[in-house]
Amino acid sequence: MALTAPKSDSDSGFALKPAAMHDILEVLARHNPGLSKTALKATGKVVAAISAATAQLTTEQQRKIVSHEDKLAEALGAVVADIASRDGRPLTLLKVEQPVEVSNGAGLNNLLDMDEGRRRLTAYGTPVRIEDWAGPVAGPAEIEKTFGTKRSTLHDWQTRGAVIGLLKGERKHVFPLAQFVDGRPVKGMSDVTRIIRNPRAAWQWLIQPKSSIGGAPLDQLKAGNVDEVIAAAYRDFG
Repeated sequence: MALTAPKSDSDSGFALKPAAMHDILEVLARHNPGLSKTALKATGKVVAAISAATAQLTTEQQRKIVSHEDKLAEALGAVVADIASRDGRPLTLLKVEQPVEVSNGAGLNNLLDMDEGRRRLTAYGTPVRIEDWAGPVAGPAEIEKTFGTKRSTLHDWQTRGAVIGLLKGERKHVFPLAQFVDGRPVKGMSDVTRIIRNPRAAWQWLIQPKSSIGGAPLDQLKAGNVDEVIAAAYRDFG
């Protein structure tokens, strides 16, 4: 793998028209009302650049991109994070070359049947209660009794991402109590859940200390540092 310098914008073969950029920002703003102006502008430029670059590809290349949508999101997230972490250093792109030595590996050992595989997985796995990692939680009935919050209101908050509900069992949801202040959701929670779609991942991220923002993101939200927390979520999850 070798590093090669990218071509300049004038050599890239495509440019972003102001009208197209305006349309992209308008759509992003309409569907993401909680996005800050800085984040909106940055996201718009990324979307516009990707659209322009993709338009230069052949139909077959575009079809391949669509068939690997999951890998595309991961690759773009890595590129954007790399660019954002640079302190004035020139951007370089990775070019994949042929490996020095081709190896097929040592192969697999004897395969296990389904029952033995499940038995071993059960032996490795250790059940952990939600309370042990998420902190105190409560169901809708207990929250209504404690805070006076109606179940319909709690459901609406959960639908909008203003509160995080964790699945307990097959269908029952419980809600970490630390996300409530005086019976109401912490401000900025919906912005975080819009970035981190998985409830468990979002809650784990919120309660774990981050030195880059001076503490746990949830505590920073409660302190009113919403913009700092949103920026950190974008850095970690894109």
